[in-house]
Amino acid sequence: MNQALRFDNPLVLIGLAGLIPVIILAFLHYRRYHLDLGVFGASMEQDALRRELRFRYVCSCLAFGLFLASLIIALAGPRWGRRIVPEYRRGVDVVLALDVSRSMEVREGDISRLDRALLIARDFAEHTGGRLGAAIGKGIGVLAVPLTYDTGAVFTFLEGLTGSAVTGRGTNLETLIDAASRAFQTSLPARQVIILFSDGESLSGSLSAAIDRVLEAGITLVTVGMGSETGGPVPLDPLSPGGLDTGGIPPISYRRGEVLRSAAERTGGWYVDGNREDAVPVLTEYIRSLTPEAGVSGYHLETRPRQRLFILIALLFLGVSKGCEKRRKKLVP
Repeated sequence: MNQALRFDNPLVLIGLAGLIPVIILAFLHYRRYHLDLGVFGASMEQDALRRELRFRYVCSCLAFGLFLASLIIALAGPRWGRRIVPEYRRGVDVVLALDVSRSMEVREGDISRLDRALLIARDFAEHTGGRLGAAIGKGIGVLAVPLTYDTGAVFTFLEGLTGSAVTGRGTNLETLIDAASRAFQTSLPARQVIILFSDGESLSGSLSAAIDRVLEAGITLVTVGMGSETGGPVPLDPLSPGGLDTGGIPPISYRRGEVLRSAAERTGGWYVDGNREDAVPVLTEYIRSLTPEAGVSGYHLETRPRQRLFILIALLFLGVSKGCEKRRKKLVP
């Protein structure tokens, strides 16, 4: 176990060099004080008093110098030895990642996949605790709302979100997950979760590569599958020739449930069918189950700080210095 001495702010130790002129001034003052004591004469009692005054003067100066040195060392943040420190989690940080590609505009029933996803996301945002963020993706992924305790800001963003919020064509779930991952700060000990709302169709990018990076970062992926296995026609694209994609026939988009389930399970996450009436309670209970209470999540070794020790030593030397000074003044006739 490493016991080496190190400092958090080693540049502060330069202040020790400033003690050199202080020592020189104290020495010059001592010589002057030594000469002044000659006025007491040469009797035995006066010699004894002179020696005690000199001794107390030297002790006072030395203690005050050690006080300054100890204080400088304390400010430098000395550390040595190791200790076991608990790690505390603050709960769960959640980023809502919404696929806003054209396939999410497929209407199956009286509502589109995107509108259904937004209903679930808004309801979840109203009932969740902790920090919340939002990312959206079409051809590219964008972190739209950084993690914040102001869930109202996330709710307002979701209320105004439409499929035209991001330009571009196609679907790239890799960039969407990457954008959501960038919201997390590894220095903060909170459980990190991405909730992906998508039908699972991805025309570009590598979802598997994104999951590999999520696993490496320790992020949990929860997927909410939108749409149905039977599928539906994708709305016309006004940018394509004739307002259609290819061959004059609208493409059919299907929910890739197994793709979404597999992605979630690889990270230890959960897959939720977006068509369930209880989708929001299921999501909420699952997130709460990850860290029901903020508390100890583990332990790690860290170098033991020693600032308090040197502060106590500094106060001790200051007390000795003042005590000697006070006693010396009482002895001076």
